[in-house]
Parts: sequence; structure tokens; C-alpha cells
Amino acid sequence: MIHPSVTIAEARSRGEECLALLRTLVETESPTGDEAGNLTMARLLEKAIAGAGGRVERIPAPGLGVHLLGRFPGTRRDRGPLLVMGHMDTVHPVGTLEQLPFEVVGGRVWGPGIYDMKSGLAVALFALRMLAEKNSGPASDITFLITCDEERGSGSSRDRIEAEARASRAALVMEPSAPGGAVKSRRKGVSAYVLEVDGQPAHAGIEPEAGASAIHEISRQICRIYEHADPDRGTTASVGVVEGGIAENVVAPSARCTIDVRFWTSAEAERMDAALRCAEPADGRCTLRLKGGINRGPLEQSQASAKMLVHARALAEMLGFEIGDKATGGGSDGNITASVGCPTLDGLGPDGGGAHTLKENILLSELPRRVGLMAALFETL
Repeated sequence: MIHPSVTIAEARSRGEECLALLRTLVETESPTGDEAGNLTMARLLEKAIAGAGGRVERIPAPGLGVHLLGRFPGTRRDRGPLLVMGHMDTVHPVGTLEQLPFEVVGGRVWGPGIYDMKSGLAVALFALRMLAEKNSGPASDITFLITCDEERGSGSSRDRIEAEARASRAALVMEPSAPGGAVKSRRKGVSAYVLEVDGQPAHAGIEPEAGASAIHEISRQICRIYEHADPDRGTTASVGVVEGGIAENVVAPSARCTIDVRFWTSAEAERMDAALRCAEPADGRCTLRLKGGINRGPLEQSQASAKMLVHARALAEMLGFEIGDKATGGGSDGNITASVGCPTLDGLGPDGGGAHTLKENILLSELPRRVGLMAALFETL
């Protein structure tokens, strides 16, 4: 194995520069759907990509901003490209910086979106920059795809993610690591549905028997939804929102609920999907409509991705630290890359905590470690 050319000590000596890049990204608020904020973020990322020796392609995402493709030439022509994935959007609304300002306190760096996942973007870009300065560069051509809609399910970017994944021999996803710094070798898949029920209205006092309550019907359906889950296999169902009815004295003519399903395997995804789609109303006067489906397939560990994990661990050991691996119930764009057959290693961003909260942070000590690890992966994969 080639010895990493970027050491932890060297990355640490450039810590203020990496921290400055991270600060710029974090202090540019970019909630999903804020087109102006994400366009501003994209301009900053374009500059960083160019500074690391990359060529930028813009992919318009009307109403959201723009997705970016950074192309970095590799030093070898005998292997296919490597896909690096990240997203610029966050869940935090504009103004969150007032409650959670960017600051370094107690060995941690705080700020909205810093853990999920602007620090991941910063360390990958800084690693590429350090390699460019050494005139070594990545071994393979690198495609760095940075999207602006991941936090809402990647609807606008999915086709491009799948296309780039199919054209790549492996994917590295810069989502935050699991607690303790472990990469994420497995992720549950996600299905999202909306169940709508039409009933028959009637006066609740004069002739309730003439009505067919959509609320009663959806209550029965919700019980059945939970019965289809199989916790022993890790397959869960959650009804998160329930709405229905028009007035307290009217038998409810309509109701709806949202359904979140999580699963470790594609077989379980298909089983749950089929079970939900074949549901019949308990009251024949009601009608059911199911919308949605499988949003992200599971990130299942393959022989190729397991081999990448072993390689990443060996590099980390050479750099002087250890990384574990964990499975998680949360989904990412790594689910999409894996679902089209691209070997995927996820959770390569810095360790920290508080994702999607006002306590979002990363460990300051993680920045040089992750820069060194990413530089080594780029050089050797």
C-alpha cells in the first residue's frame, strides 16, 4: 500500500485554512428550498473546487438552487472514475446562526449544518487542494457531486446521482461519521407514503349511520400498517401525521396519514410495499388511495464495499488513528449510489453530534484526521 503523502501533522499545520473554509460554508445559510442561499453556497463551492484543481459543471435545479459537478483528473488511466458525494443544503432555517453561531468552544466547532454536512464538504475539498499543491493528485478521475436537495429526498438530483454512480467504480459519501468516528457501512432504506381515505359525510346527530367515517377507516388501516412491520428483521413503520374531518358534528368525509417505512434489505422493502398496496377498506363504503413508494433502497454491504472499508481502516492506522464501522437507520444519497450497484462507503465526514438540532457540532481534532484520510483514499483508490 502506498504511504499517504498528506500526514496528520501536515494537515494540522494547515488547520486554520481548513477552518476558514468551513466557517465560510457554515455562515452561508442554505436551507433546502432557499434558492438564493443555495446559489450563494454554490458560488463558494465553485471557487473551492477550482482552487483544488477541479473543473465545475452546473446542473440547474429550479426553485432549489444548483447542483455542482466537480471533475478532478486522476494520475492513472487504467481505472474508472471515483464518485464523491455531498450536499450543500441543510435543515436549518435562515436565522439559525443567531442561535447557533459558528464558534470553537471546548474542543468542538459549532454551527448550523456543520455536522450534516458542511464539514464533510470542507475536508474533502481541502484534501484535494493539498494533493494538488503537492502535484500528486488523485489516482482515479474524481467526480465530486454536490447537491442542493438531499434533505428533502433528492428528488431533483436523483437521476444525476444514479447516472454518475453507474459510471463510477466506487462512491465515497461525505456524510458525518457515526458517533465515535465510525464510517457507515450499512444504512436502512426508506419508503415514504401518503394514505388518503374517502368516506361519506353525514350529520353526526341526526343520521350518523348514513355516513362512513374516513377517520374510523384510517384508524383501522393504521393498526394494519403497524402489523405489517417486522422489528425482528429491522423493518419498522411509523405513521407521523394524521389529518381528517371537517367539523365535530359531521361524520368525517376524508382523512389522510403519512407513513415512514425503514428496512435493511430490498426484499423487505418490496414486501412492505406490496402489503400497503393491497390493503382493502374495512368499510366497503370507503375508498383508499396510496401515494408514494420506495424513496431510497438500502445501503447493503457488498464484497466490494467491505474491501473498501478494510482499505480505509488500514490507511487510518497508517495515519495514526482508528475507524470503526456501524449500521444506521438513517438514509442518505449513499443509499441511491449503492442501489444501482456502485460499491459505497458512507459516513466519511468528521465525528460530532447534534445533527438537525441547535447543538450541531464537530470535534475540532477530527478536521486534520479526515483531511489526511480523504487525501489517502483519493491517492490509493
